[in-house]
Amino acid sequence: MENKKILKILKRYDLVDLYGNLEETIKWFRSLNDLQKKNLLSLNFDPDTILFDTEILANKDLLNKPDYLKRVEAFISIKNAEGWHHLFHDMVNKWFLDSPKFYQDIETLKKAKCAQTPLWIIGDYTFVKSPYHDKDFNLLVTAKDNSDRDLDFVVWENIATLAASVDSIRSKYHEIDMDTIIRYGSKSLQTPHSYPESTITYLATNKVSLEDKYHLENMEILASNSDVIGAYLYQIMTDAKAINRRDYRAIIREMVEHKDNEHYAYLLCAYVLGEEKARRAEGLGNVSYDFWKYDMEELYKMVDEKLNVVDSDFCEVESRMIETTEKPKTFFKRFKERLSKDK
Repeated sequence: MENKKILKILKRYDLVDLYGNLEETIKWFRSLNDLQKKNLLSLNFDPDTILFDTEILANKDLLNKPDYLKRVEAFISIKNAEGWHHLFHDMVNKWFLDSPKFYQDIETLKKAKCAQTPLWIIGDYTFVKSPYHDKDFNLLVTAKDNSDRDLDFVVWENIATLAASVDSIRSKYHEIDMDTIIRYGSKSLQTPHSYPESTITYLATNKVSLEDKYHLENMEILASNSDVIGAYLYQIMTDAKAINRRDYRAIIREMVEHKDNEHYAYLLCAYVLGEEKARRAEGLGNVSYDFWKYDMEELYKMVDEKLNVVDSDFCEVESRMIETTEKPKTFFKRFKERLSKDK
């Protein structure tokens, strides 16, 4: 009798081949404890209402919950996950299943326009344990892009990134940085894993920046200048040696004052960090090659003169070993003249 009931459940919820074949799946079932067996055999939901992978129903941690059926019902009640039901697997990890906010979070998730990004983060350990958990999750499901780009999903992804960042959560800036992300919107943001890093969510999760006394000021500067020079600003703002230089703020101000000149931003970045990091910020594109035909030593001296700064610490950069007989001529002559007129 029990074998028939087991087989009926396995067939109804498409679990027969859960472990390769029926025989192995039956062996798996036999290995369950009494509560787990009881829960699985108690399933009585219409299979057509289960839009997620039914393998979730056989998750041992889920099966071990006394309120198993109520939890499955909660999963079924999520109606805003079209196209993203495969992400339900993140809801049957230990951290989320053991969270006292299990049902609360599912109700919050259901308020989102789309459950995709909330599902990305809902089972993340850092997010589950975060003291900002409730506030951040509510921000995530209600946020809208306030820029003219109207890219809500970009804002959602950046909120989720910050909400699961250990470094941000441990800092004193988490709530302010979250508000900054929402205030500026997608025009000042990248999607996660974009390259080169140039926007405020990366800055808000960077250890070096979070220890910088100018962090909040830099967040505003970067948010307002992320398009042309953002990657160069970011490289300087997240370099431990750079933020301890005595010309640190002068360099930032100089870059912002001439924010429409990407060549100059590249030069300033190379002046502070060396050409390797400047090329990384530039994305290995077509800006840096203009400089290879010049004597970089002389260009750096021009920067010194412009800023009226003498700093011997920056001299050890690989680019200064480049040998060339050609001096910077008309381009940098016009360039320097233009800078003088701008003042």
